[in-house]
Amino acid sequence: MNYGMIGLGNMGGAILRGMVKSGRFENDHLLGFDVNTEKAAEIRRETGIEIAVSVSEVTEKSDVIILAVKPQFMQTVMDEIRQCGCEDKLLLSIAAGLPCSYFEREAGGKTRVVRAMPNLNAAFQDAIVGICAGAYAKEEDLATAEKIFSSVGESVRIAEDKFAVFSAVAGASPAFTFMYADALAMAAVRGGIPRDAAMKIASAAVRGSGTTLVQSGEHPSVLRDRVCSPGGTTIEGVTVLEENGFAGMIMDAVMAVIEKDGKLGK
Repeated sequence: MNYGMIGLGNMGGAILRGMVKSGRFENDHLLGFDVNTEKAAEIRRETGIEIAVSVSEVTEKSDVIILAVKPQFMQTVMDEIRQCGCEDKLLLSIAAGLPCSYFEREAGGKTRVVRAMPNLNAAFQDAIVGICAGAYAKEEDLATAEKIFSSVGESVRIAEDKFAVFSAVAGASPAFTFMYADALAMAAVRGGIPRDAAMKIASAAVRGSGTTLVQSGEHPSVLRDRVCSPGGTTIEGVTVLEENGFAGMIMDAVMAVIEKDGKLGK
């Protein structure tokens, strides 16, 4: 099976690098294309894969076409794909806000489509990726998507009508988490710790807390309560966060992302 990646930016490049690093995909079965020739050349140097000269070449040579371009540029790409014909191809899109039905309509016929949403952590093979199947996709198509994304983390099947929620929680939350880590580091600097050490401490705390949450299998509130000794110091900080609407602010941020996702899909 041949895999073609259209779009070699941050996410497309991360997925392609992960596929190569995993050892489960032969280089001579991988093909990439990007309008930015410098990005394409960089990927070629790093991975050794073949670089195509056009969307049409990727379409003609690939059994699975991974669409990693921004939504505002997708129509141009789909116009070229449609001209080549893709009825026997699997289209795998990671574009935010564009439903499977969009690709089925633009590709024509009964094109098999799988939609996916990875997050930035794919660059370090630690992403959580949501996937859903279009009207004509088969079980083996979902299995193909799972194989691809196992190279950059793990995947979970999500109903498409809940995809915007997944995208907001898993796709946008790294940005929120980075903001939180930066705020922790700034607080440490305020307390007199040098910036480099402050950032190291904050990053390690965020990483370790995530590991504890996953590996313990316990509810976040249970773990929170374990840190909060009665009459201790941590509960004072938790109280300040609660009084300032910490949980509500996070939920509002997620809802704002969901709303924007819906607008992109129209």
